[in-house]
Amino acid sequence: MNKITYTIVLLCFVQFGFSQTDNDYQTIITTISEGYNAKDANKIFSVFSADLQSTFSLDKVKSFIEENHASKGTMSESTLLVEEDGNRRYLTEFENASSVLVLGLSSDNKVKTFALEEY
Repeated sequence: MNKITYTIVLLCFVQFGFSQTDNDYQTIITTISEGYNAKDANKIFSVFSADLQSTFSLDKVKSFIEENHASKGTMSESTLLVEEDGNRRYLTEFENASSVLVLGLSSDNKVKTFALEEY
């Protein structure tokens, strides 16, 4: 009986040890915001996982920044709305609009999910 209890407790600690923290997400949001506002696609692209980099190329990131910057303006603060399916959705305020930033982080704190949805 004690072995089962210890195993369950150990598994819970392992799960919490490998999950991302609010601080990890905040660091990524800060990097993305700084890169977006400076129109520095390389800064944003550098935090993407290898899988995301293969589907969301540097040129696509540049286009994404240019198009959104022209219509929405600069990015300011982000507030967590909900966490679902391993991703977090943040209400993100821009100079001229509000949008939902969808982020998912891999175990090595690289962005594996990245999307900007209308609010």
